Amino acid sequence: MKTRLYITLLLFQAATASLYAQCGYLAGKITDISGGTPLVATLSAKTEQGKQRLGKSDSLGVFNVEMPCHIIELTIECPQFQTQHIPVNIDGKTEGTFFITLAMMPLGKQTSDEPYAQSEQKHFELKDSLKAVSIVRRIEVRDALSDQRLAAEICLYYTQKQKKDCFSLTTDRPRAEIVFTEKDIVAIEVKSGGYQAYNGNLILDKTDQEPRTYIIKLNRQRTILSVNILQAQQGMLCRLWSDGQPDIALNRVNDSHYFADLVPGRNYKFGIAPASSQPELVTAMASVKEGITLKTLRMAERATERPAAVITRVETPAARSITASDKTLYFPRSDYKLPLQSRTYLDSVAIYILENKNKGLRITGHTDNVGNPGLNITLSEYRVRVISRYLIGKGVPEGVIAAVGVGSKFPARPNDSEENRRMNRRVEVQIIDLDPKSN
Repeated sequence: MKTRLYITLLLFQAATASLYAQCGYLAGKITDISGGTPLVATLSAKTEQGKQRLGKSDSLGVFNVEMPCHIIELTIECPQFQTQHIPVNIDGKTEGTFFITLAMMPLGKQTSDEPYAQSEQKHFELKDSLKAVSIVRRIEVRDALSDQRLAAEICLYYTQKQKKDCFSLTTDRPRAEIVFTEKDIVAIEVKSGGYQAYNGNLILDKTDQEPRTYIIKLNRQRTILSVNILQAQQGMLCRLWSDGQPDIALNRVNDSHYFADLVPGRNYKFGIAPASSQPELVTAMASVKEGITLKTLRMAERATERPAAVITRVETPAARSITASDKTLYFPRSDYKLPLQSRTYLDSVAIYILENKNKGLRITGHTDNVGNPGLNITLSEYRVRVISRYLIGKGVPEGVIAAVGVGSKFPARPNDSEENRRMNRRVEVQIIDLDPKSN
């Protein structure tokens, strides 16, 4: 019975870890649609298991969040701004960090005789709602940035009549004129290809017959390609193009990270030309979908610069003291998310390893002794994995990292108090010398 329960627990742990496993990081900046004001916004991921909160952008609008492997959609929420729902497409295996920028549109507050966001609806009671009136209103739909008129499908939902009325705006007929015959609260739904849908309300309580024009502005649905290049070489040249079209402007974060806005449905090619005279490496991407597409590319290292290191993986931690270059990172109980405060240290480690070709890393994960020993081994392995993945995303070659999770086998302190157990929930990062035979 105990054996069966133990196996069940292991299977449950493995299934849960698979469902909520992290596949890299999503980083960037969130501003209002003008691009001038940074926003503090909440980012969430939609998966088959539901909605998972990822984190928030800071006061400068900057964010860096872990990304679930099974993400379907990214949701961005900010008070007084329209919530965004952006599909996420993972092209192949994701590793490291992917960069994007996001812009949000302000919400229209509830007001009389002007469309406003449904989320801003407050209690409102119409007076003399049965009195016959004639209210003439026109509707246009425009791009929020360019102010260009758009073709769109518009549906009006009348509260009084319990009726739905839909019509189209075209390039030949960019404005519709409607005569409302009674006071009402009307729901408005607007859709236009390549734009985020608009859902608003309209309070019609005026009795004037002077025509008035409502302009509804839509935010373009972004199609973003974000590329993370593993083992990128300094000074290499990258370009993005679609056959028969000029090269597309790439936003360069650093040698490893690029992103660009694209037109959905087209085939694209991403070319990498190393700094030397080596030929351009071209990766084809077929029919990029609307939303955010994440692509990981790997550069093969040149043998003259740095061959892959050979490190023997060990089952026990090295018996040497922590030096000034080493560090122990601590985790909450039963948690394996990367501690935010550790990223500055790991960034410096990545730079050091990239600049010192004879150095590598030994990363050893530990837990306290609470719970099942087998599950603790799994937990320590996940803690090690999230740190290794972060370093690889910063350009550290996977071959110079020796990583192992040892569970509760080697406590730093006796597990006889909560304070001591807290010190045992740790990952030790050690800088080591590589085997000279591998260089």
